[in-house]
Amino acid sequence: MKTIYFLIIFFFSFASLTFAQTNRFYYQVSFKEDSLASNYITETVILDINKDKIKFYSEDFLIKDSLRNETGNYLYSYNKFRHKLLRNRNSNITLNYMSLSPNYYVYETKDHQNWKILKDTKEIDGIKLQKATTNYGGRTWEAWFAPSIPLQEGPYKFKGLPGLIVELKDLKEQYIFMLFKSKNLNYDYNTDYFLENLNASKPIKISEEAYKKLLLDNFINPLKDFGEGGLIVENERGEKVKANSRDVIASQQNYLRKHNNPIELDKAIKYPTK
Repeated sequence: MKTIYFLIIFFFSFASLTFAQTNRFYYQVSFKEDSLASNYITETVILDINKDKIKFYSEDFLIKDSLRNETGNYLYSYNKFRHKLLRNRNSNITLNYMSLSPNYYVYETKDHQNWKILKDTKEIDGIKLQKATTNYGGRTWEAWFAPSIPLQEGPYKFKGLPGLIVELKDLKEQYIFMLFKSKNLNYDYNTDYFLENLNASKPIKISEEAYKKLLLDNFINPLKDFGEGGLIVENERGEKVKANSRDVIASQQNYLRKHNNPIELDKAIKYPTK
């Protein structure tokens, strides 16, 4: 994938970082759910750095939440990059929030990267960047961080470098993050409606292993939530009919097998083969 450089304009000084209640950073993420795909899925994701908390989520949740505040109506987010994360500053414990019909779940993971900081440097729009590499989640990663921005954070779970991560990619270029915008907020943005909770529904606390088992159960029986009536579809004559369960299950299972390229590759679900 050809690297795309965005115009990054930082109005940051250490004083402005200290003054802001929330430092918000916008990244473009390009990724492949299917490792053999030729095209990328591209979305905008947000990193919020507060005094006490680190939050990471898709911008679409923020857009839908703003519309909810205006209209009072909850709008579902159809984002593809589904990871929503929350942790305390200076902590390795991450809260992972995930939706899996019909429930909302949260589980803890302990996340840490051992970085190798290299001498390689480059400059983008007057900002000096330095290179670092790490092995994490079954992938080798390359990061470019800005020593002049004294925030030891980055997109997803990546952190711990002496400066904000501006660019990040795995060496197979299946996940690529590019910082393209930043904003200082003089308040802590309330994410309670789409992160800590989902449309007023509290998350169910489970273990990561229990969540993986739910994903496997969903693969084995993808129609379990449709009850005895099964999946109802509309035929070519506009009639409501019951779908062929065997065909629907086979199609969904093939889809899940094909789109099984998570950012933490070593956590990919081992789906049964045919």
